[in-house]
Amino acid sequence: MNTQFDSGIEGNRTHPFRSNIDRIPTTHNEKNWEWTYLVRKCRNLELEESYDLYMRRLRIGYLSIFIFIELLVASVHTLLLLTSSDLTYSYIDMVAYMVTGLLLWLILSINFKSELISKHGWIVYASSWLAVSVMVLMDIGLNIYHATSTNDILNPIYDAYTLYAIYMFMPIPYILQPLILGIAVTICYIINYSFVIASKERSQDNSYYETNQQNQMHSIVNEALYLISVNCLGIFFRLMRDIALRTTFLDRRQYVEENLLLRYARDQERSLLLSILPAQIADRLQEDVRNRIERSKQQHQQRTRFDQRSINSSQSIKRWRQPDHGTLFIEPHKDVTVLYADVVNYTHLTTTLDVKKLVEALHDLFVRFDIASEEHNVMRIKFLGDCYYCVAGLASPNEDHAMCCVDLGLRMIKDIRDVREKRHLNIDMRIGVHSGDVLSGVIGAAKWQFDIWSKDVDIANRLEATGATGRVHVSQHTLSKLDGEYFFEDGTEKAREDPVLQKHNIRTFLIKSLRDPKHDPRRVKRELLAKKLSEASKSNFMYNSTLQQYNQVRNQAKLEMCRELDKMPIGRIQMTKLCRRSTNPTQDEIEEETFRRNISSFCLLFQIRNWEYQYIKEPDMMFKYSIALSWIVYMSLLTVQLLSKDAKYHYWIIDGITISLLTTLLIISWYKKLWIMYVSDNEQSRPRTKPSRFLYRLSDCMQRNIVLRICVYFLIITSYIAVAAMQVMDCTPEDAVQCFHPWVLTNCMTLIIGTTFLFTRIPFVVKTTVAVIITLTYAILVMVEFHYIFKDSPSTNANLNAEYSHILLILITLGIFHLMERQTEFIAKVDYNWKRQLLQKQDDALITNDTIKVLLVNILPSHVAEFYLSTQLQNELYYEEYDNVAVMFASIKNFDTDKIGLRVLNEIICDFDDVLNKYSSSLRVEKIKVANWTYMAACGLDVTRSEKVNAPQIKFRNLSLMPNGRRSEYRPNGSEQVQRVPFGNGSTIALDLERGQYEGNIISNTPRMSREDITGDNDEAIKVMANFALDLMRAMRRFNAENMQSEYEGSTDYGMLRIGISHGRAMAGVVGISKPHYDIWGNPVNMASRMDSTGIPGKIQVTENTALKLRNYNIQCNYRGMTFVKGRGNIPTYILGTDDNYEGFLPHQASTTSEPT
Repeated sequence: MNTQFDSGIEGNRTHPFRSNIDRIPTTHNEKNWEWTYLVRKCRNLELEESYDLYMRRLRIGYLSIFIFIELLVASVHTLLLLTSSDLTYSYIDMVAYMVTGLLLWLILSINFKSELISKHGWIVYASSWLAVSVMVLMDIGLNIYHATSTNDILNPIYDAYTLYAIYMFMPIPYILQPLILGIAVTICYIINYSFVIASKERSQDNSYYETNQQNQMHSIVNEALYLISVNCLGIFFRLMRDIALRTTFLDRRQYVEENLLLRYARDQERSLLLSILPAQIADRLQEDVRNRIERSKQQHQQRTRFDQRSINSSQSIKRWRQPDHGTLFIEPHKDVTVLYADVVNYTHLTTTLDVKKLVEALHDLFVRFDIASEEHNVMRIKFLGDCYYCVAGLASPNEDHAMCCVDLGLRMIKDIRDVREKRHLNIDMRIGVHSGDVLSGVIGAAKWQFDIWSKDVDIANRLEATGATGRVHVSQHTLSKLDGEYFFEDGTEKAREDPVLQKHNIRTFLIKSLRDPKHDPRRVKRELLAKKLSEASKSNFMYNSTLQQYNQVRNQAKLEMCRELDKMPIGRIQMTKLCRRSTNPTQDEIEEETFRRNISSFCLLFQIRNWEYQYIKEPDMMFKYSIALSWIVYMSLLTVQLLSKDAKYHYWIIDGITISLLTTLLIISWYKKLWIMYVSDNEQSRPRTKPSRFLYRLSDCMQRNIVLRICVYFLIITSYIAVAAMQVMDCTPEDAVQCFHPWVLTNCMTLIIGTTFLFTRIPFVVKTTVAVIITLTYAILVMVEFHYIFKDSPSTNANLNAEYSHILLILITLGIFHLMERQTEFIAKVDYNWKRQLLQKQDDALITNDTIKVLLVNILPSHVAEFYLSTQLQNELYYEEYDNVAVMFASIKNFDTDKIGLRVLNEIICDFDDVLNKYSSSLRVEKIKVANWTYMAACGLDVTRSEKVNAPQIKFRNLSLMPNGRRSEYRPNGSEQVQRVPFGNGSTIALDLERGQYEGNIISNTPRMSREDITGDNDEAIKVMANFALDLMRAMRRFNAENMQSEYEGSTDYGMLRIGISHGRAMAGVVGISKPHYDIWGNPVNMASRMDSTGIPGKIQVTENTALKLRNYNIQCNYRGMTFVKGRGNIPTYILGTDDNYEGFLPHQASTTSEPT
C-alpha cells in the first residue's frame, strides 16, 4: 500500500504544470507589491483599522528613536562647537541647539499619550508641524543671525536632516501631509539660500557677483535639486516602509487565518474519525496516515535530490503489512454489548418497491437510528443492506452499556413504526442484543471500514435472526446486566433450536417493556449525559455549512489580529523597552526575545546560515522602483556636476557611458511591468517575439537573482561615485578656488550614502559596508587630500572648522539611514520568520487536509468523498441512479475468525485491495464493504454515467479567506522549493491518491457523458467485474498456496473463494447523518448476494442475464441448472468457465446442456 501511496504522490510532484509555476511567476505577483493594491486588500479584509493601530505604535517607536537622535546630534554638535577658535558666538549656537532639542522633546512627547491621541487626532499633526517649524526656525534663524550680526556666510546643516525627520520619524500618518510639510520646508531653505547666502556673497564681493551672476543661479539650482532629491528619497523610504509593513501585516493575517483553519481542519478530521471509529483506533490510524504522508514527502525529496528512483516497492508493502510492525489496527474490548437490528420484510420490498423510494425510506430510517444511537451513547458500526448493528461500551467505558442497547432497541422499534405509518410500508424490526467481548478495528489496504469480530458478535447476530418481530431479543448474560428494570419473557422457539446458540449454551429472553424509568436516578443521569453528547456533536464543525465556516473563521481572524498587534514588529531598537525591563515576561515577549537571539546584534544576520541564505535569495519585487529613483538621483547628480564645473571631453565620455548604462537598466527593470500593464491580454500570457521574451525574462531575472541584483547595485553606486569624482578631478592647490564647490560635493555624497540604502533586498551588511567605506573615503578627502579647499569653505557655525561641518553632515546622514535600515531589516527578518512559520502551518494544514481526504476517500468513493468534503450533508439524501451496475459478492469458505485470526483476514483483504488498485481506469471497480469473510464490490458507479445525481448545490470550500489573496513568495529555489498548494479540491496528495490507489471522478470537474456514450460500452462493466472476480480467485489461490498448505488437509473447499455476480439497474447513495455510509441497492445487489450464497466454492456463479452479456465477450458460461433463490424461487444460474489456475476465461462454445428458453 505504501508503494501505491508514494507513487501517487510522486506522480503529481513532477507534474509539468507545477514546474511552470516554479519557473515563471504570474502577473498577479507583480500586483501584490503595489501600494494601492495592498491598501485595497487591507480595506477588503477590514484590516485598515487594525493596521492604523499598528502604525500608530510603529510611528511612536520611530518617534522615540528620533528624539534620541535629536538629543544625540544636539549634544555632539554642542561639544563640537567647543573646538571653535573663538567661542564668543558659539555659546549662542550651543544654547540654540540644546533648547531646540529640549523643545522637540517636550512638543513630541505628547504623542506618547495614546489615550489623548486617540481622542484628539489633530494633536499628531499640530505637534509635528510645530516641531518641524522649531527645527527650521532654529537652523535658518541662526544662519540669518550670523549673516546680519557678524557678516558670516554660514551653510545650513539641518536642511536634509529636517526633511528626513518629516518622512521617516514624524508621527504624521499617510503620505499627503508629510509631502506638504516637506515641500514647505524645501521652499523655506531655497528662499534662505537665495536671499540670505547668495545676497550676502554679492554684498561681500560686488564685482565678483557681476561677473558670476550665472554661477549664483547655478548654485541655487544645485541647492534646489539637492533638496528635491532628498524629498524623493524620503518619500521613497516612506512608501517602501509602508509596503513592507502592509506586506508583513497581511502575512501575519494569513498566518492567523491558516492557524485557525488548521485548528478547524483538525477538528473536522477528529470529528469525522470519531464519528466512525473509537478514539483508540482513530488515534493510531490517524497517526499512521499522517506519518505515511510525511514519509512519502521525505522520500520524494530524497529521490529528487539524489535521483534515487529504484526503491524496493516490495519492501514498502512488507513494512505496511508486517505482522510485528503494529499496523494491524485491532483493539480488544472486554464487556461490551452488541445490538443487531434487521428490517423485516426488506427482501419483499426490494422486489416490489421503486429503488428511489426504498433508499429514501432506508435513509429516513437510518438517520433516526443514528440520532437515537448518539442519544443513547451507542456506536453504530455499519449497515449491511437492511441490517443495522452497533455496540455500546466500546468507544468509552460505560457500566450501563447493556441498558443503553436495550433502550436503543426499543427506540428503534418505535422509530420504524413511525416510518411505517409515514410512508405506508409493511416493515418492522427484529432486534438481537448480547453482551460479551469483541475485537474491533479496521482491516485492508483501501476503503477502511470499522468492524467488530468475536463469537459474541455472531451470537448477537443469531439472536436477531431467531428473534420475534417488533421485539428485543436478549441473551441471559445481557439480561443479568439490566438490573431488573425491564419486563421480559422467554425467548423464541427458533432460538432454542438454533445450532449456534445451542453450541454456546445461550438462553434467550424477549424484552416486553420498561418498568418505571422516572424513579431510576442512574437512568436520568444517563439521559442527561446522552443529551449533552448529542448537542456537542451537533455543534461540531462538521455540521457547519461552508458559509458559516467562512464567517466564523473571518470573524475569529479579526479578533485574533487585534491580539496579534502586540506581536507585530516595531524594530530592532525599541527605546521604550530599553527604558523599562519586564520582570515577568509574557509568552509573546519570550518568543520575541528568542527570535532576537537568533539574529546577530550588529550585522542582523540569522544565526542559522541556511535561513540567511534563503532570505537573501528572496526576490525583490520593488527593485524596479529602486532603480527608477536611483536614475532620478543620478540625473540630479549629473546636472549638479555639469552646473558646478566646466565639462571637458573625457567628462562627456564618462557621463555618456554611465547614463547609457543606467537608462538601459531602467528600461530592462521596468519592461516586465510595462508589458503586463499595456500588452498582456491575461495573467498567464507571455511575450511571443524573441526580443520581447528576452527582455521579459531578463527583467524577471533581475528581480529574482541576488547575484545580478548585487552587480546592478554596485554598478549604480560606481556610476554615482564616478559623477562625484569628476568634480575633484584635475584639482591642484594652485586652482583650489575655482576647482569645485565643497558643499555641493558634500551634498552629493549625502545623496550617494542615502542611495546605498535604497535597495531593499541587497544584504544589509553589504549596504552598511559600502556606506561606511564611502564615508571614510570622503572623510580622508576632506581632512587630508583636499583640506586646503574644505577649510576655506563656508562653515555651519561661526569660527567652527569647516571640515568638521562637512564630516558632521556626512555622519548624520549615515547614522539616520543606518538606523532606519536596521529597523527595516529587522522587520523584514521578522516577516521572513513569520513566513517560515506560515509555511509550517500550511504544511501542517496540507497534511491534515490530505489525512482527511485519505480517510474519507477510504470510507466513501472518490467523487462522493469530494462532495462530502465540499458540503457537509445535513439530513439530505445524496444518491445516484445507474442503468447498469455489475455487483460482486466474494466469500471465503470455512475460515473461522476464532481459529484463523484477524491477521489472516487482514492479509487476504489487503491482497484483494491490491487487485482492486489495478482496476482504477474509467470503469473502475469500487469496493463497497467487507462483512466478516465476504468482500463486496461493484463496477459502473461512475458519476459521469449516472442517469441522475441528487445532491445539494456544491460549494467548494476555499480555505483562503483573502479574495484574490496575496500569497507571499518565500519558498526558496532549489531542493527546498515546494510551492504551497491550496486546500480542498486542490490538495496535491489527495489528488495523487485519487489518481493512484484511489482513482476517482470529481463530481465538480468531470463532464457528464451523453446517453450515446454510455450505451456504447454499457456492458463493459460486466466484463470488468468478471475479470476482477477472476483475479480475486487467482489471488486467493496464491495466498492459500503460500500460507495454508498444512491447514485442514481433509477439507476440499477450505479457504476457497465463492463468488456471485449480477448486474442491472441500481441506486447508490450516502445514508446516515453523522457517520456517512455509502452503499448500493437494487436487484443486482440482492441477486449477486444470492449467487454467492448459493454458489460453489472455487467457482463464479452468475445470473442468466449476466451470462448472456458475458458470452458477447467470448466468455464461457456453463449452465448449472435451476437454483432456489430466496424471494425468487427457482431460477437458472450459470458458472463461468475458467482454467485450473484461474489465468483466464475459457472461450465461449455452444452448450450441449439443455438451457431454459
